[in-house]
Amino acid sequence: MRSLSRRTVVVGAVLLVVVVAVVVVLVVRATAGPSSPGDVTFAAGGAGASVGASQFCDVQVTECGDDPEATAVLRVPPNTPLTVTVPEEVVGTPWQLAFTFRDTAGALQQGRSPVFAPGTTPSFTLVLPAATDQLESAEVQQYGARISQGPNGLEFATRSTWVLSVDDR
Repeated sequence: MRSLSRRTVVVGAVLLVVVVAVVVVLVVRATAGPSSPGDVTFAAGGAGASVGASQFCDVQVTECGDDPEATAVLRVPPNTPLTVTVPEEVVGTPWQLAFTFRDTAGALQQGRSPVFAPGTTPSFTLVLPAATDQLESAEVQQYGARISQGPNGLEFATRSTWVLSVDDR
């Protein structure tokens, strides 16, 4: 039997360390779950607020993460349009803006923008029906690939959401 040279032992040890490091990186990536697909910017009346996703899932909406603290707060006076700008990661997927507002009588109403097809638009400007309507909240919804049959037809799972709470001061 030949004895191993010092150089062979050092090279073997270095290779072992590299292999272990690669395995650790792969395991961390596989178990880390999805990450937020970037920030959405809400802007109104010359002010703006950017926020990360409050919920974010993989494209099949099977593995999810969340950030319960991720809520933008912005003052949006009546008769002031709200502009929403989404990151590239969202532009490449279907997305929509869901919102609530108080009408002239003070009743809470809900609305939705059109669903934007992948690659069509990075922003949307919301104008409420009447000049006296007051926006209460808005939520960008990025849709995933999972589709199910619901009571009203096909339903697309929401992959990620970004939330705006309107400051009514």
